[in-house]
Amino acid sequence: MTQSAPPPFTPLETLRDGLRQSREALREAFFKGRKPGWLLREHARLIDRTLQGLWRDHGPRPGATPGMALVATGGYGRGELFPSSDVDVLILLSADPTAEERERLERLIGILWDIGLEPGHSVRTVEACVETAQADITIETALLEARLLAGSASLFRRLAKAIERIVVPAAFLKAKMLEQEQRHAKHRDTPFALEPNLKEAPGGQRDLQVIRWIAQACGI
Repeated sequence: MTQSAPPPFTPLETLRDGLRQSREALREAFFKGRKPGWLLREHARLIDRTLQGLWRDHGPRPGATPGMALVATGGYGRGELFPSSDVDVLILLSADPTAEERERLERLIGILWDIGLEPGHSVRTVEACVETAQADITIETALLEARLLAGSASLFRRLAKAIERIVVPAAFLKAKMLEQEQRHAKHRDTPFALEPNLKEAPGGQRDLQVIRWIAQACGI
């Protein structure tokens, strides 16, 4: 019995137009009365489907060595993707990729830009993720909200357990409070600003997220 050929890849122009139309449909639904939370969740789900399809068609070959995973991080990881936000993704590696796999990953990142996703991406092993998280509280926070999109589930579990082990609640709280103080100093005098920063200024969205991150680091 002959083996059937794999389905052809969807042209990038089709993907780009489909993504744009889907985003416009979400925008129209929001202006017709859908709630903000609905918009953020549905936008994240739309991008999930898009990335999963691209990973299937253009990501690592089936059975490739080393194992890899595509991971959503930050706000996208928690399933709240604002319309103009970067799509933060981590390509997680179990070891350094071969030259062929590195080329495939570079091509995949290029495709994300080509279809209009504007990714904020990183390519790291679990060990490199831990090292950068220990050196940068922002990266540690983003990885706390990591979510598997495609690829190796066992590799992603390794990452989740590794990040869980390095999070020290008291140290995390101290670092986030310092980060918040520095951010407030930068965006002070918000009541007198013609265009206050609703995300970063005192009392803004970021302050609410800090409460959530601290609770998460404490296992609440």
